[in-house]
Amino acid sequence: MSAPTAEMRSITEAIHAVLANLNGPAFALDDACRLARAAEHKAAEIGVPMVISIADATGGMLLLHRMDGALPASFDIAINKAYTAAIFRMATHDLGALAQPGRSLYGVQTTNQGRVVIFGGGYPVLRRTTVIGAIGVSGGTVEQDMQIATFALQTFEAEAKLCAEGE
Repeated sequence: MSAPTAEMRSITEAIHAVLANLNGPAFALDDACRLARAAEHKAAEIGVPMVISIADATGGMLLLHRMDGALPASFDIAINKAYTAAIFRMATHDLGALAQPGRSLYGVQTTNQGRVVIFGGGYPVLRRTTVIGAIGVSGGTVEQDMQIATFALQTFEAEAKLCAEGE
């Protein structure tokens, strides 16, 4: 058998590039850890123990972190906030606005085996305009959960921007 031609190598490389990007940009465990650390930092700063869940773009859990003293009920809530933000590609509080009586998604919280959360604390994670994952935070008030998740996302995005500028 002869050695692959330059054209064959080029085609093979193109196929590998397409296959690598079928599910959008990668969201690595290291990314999830950085996001969770930022959330934990803010939670510690305001003195509220939290459960932090990070999901991939399909809603599958990548990371679950419980701070000492976090409410046991916050486990499922954080997981489901991340799941909801990932599968609906929007913040959970935005979905909640659409799930009110008379709105287009009224009753959506009863789907997906009851896993859909329609109050704040879950946000999609974007890389450029593509959802690559989601964060769910639970343990405080809805406002505190949202504050911590927003801080984590802003920190993550700032770090990503610095890394991109350094390339």
